[in-house]
Amino acid sequence: MIKLIIFDAGGVLYTGSKEIADRAVRKFLGKHGVFDFKKSDRIWCEIEKLVFTGKISLREAHERWLEGVGLSRDLVDEWTEVDKKEIWRKFRRPPGINRLLRKLKKEYILVVLSDAIDSKLEKIEKMEIVGVDHRIFDEIFTSHDLGVCKPNKKAFWTVLERFDVRPKEALFISDACDELEGAKKIGLECGCGDRNIRNLNEITEILQEVNHRAF
Repeated sequence: MIKLIIFDAGGVLYTGSKEIADRAVRKFLGKHGVFDFKKSDRIWCEIEKLVFTGKISLREAHERWLEGVGLSRDLVDEWTEVDKKEIWRKFRRPPGINRLLRKLKKEYILVVLSDAIDSKLEKIEKMEIVGVDHRIFDEIFTSHDLGVCKPNKKAFWTVLERFDVRPKEALFISDACDELEGAKKIGLECGCGDRNIRNLNEITEILQEVNHRAF
């Protein structure tokens, strides 16, 4: 029987696009006289590796990026506001997601396990921007805080051990094939994959199927 549901964040609880981020970045850089966008992308790709696993803070990552493209790190607060207004406020949550989560909360432990450049508090702030009620979840884990990204088994085991749940008692919901495969390797039940996960009511069908097999 399933006791715990682990949700990936991006692509499941909310959706955005690289195009949204790219437009915001180019508009911001252009405003400050920077037009070498390929260089900006290269610099961020290197910095991103560090911030994803918590080796540097998100603020420091943005400061390094700004300096890398020839701007002052003093612009970091301006960029942070652009990030919120021009990127995160354009991300969308699936219709009815909070209602579904509250329904599931009555029977299951719910957690977020996200590969993210954000700390837990920063992730909560962004969930609030897109309108996903973070208070429904029992815990929110990010790769930034854990020091590893999915599909590393340490990420999954950290969640399982936190709630004293065996792998077969947990369901992992994601749209990333490599993450789903990693979860399956340690025995988690998995759902969604390349389905149209905007219809999150499929989760209740997956739960019924998995729990039926348990009998």
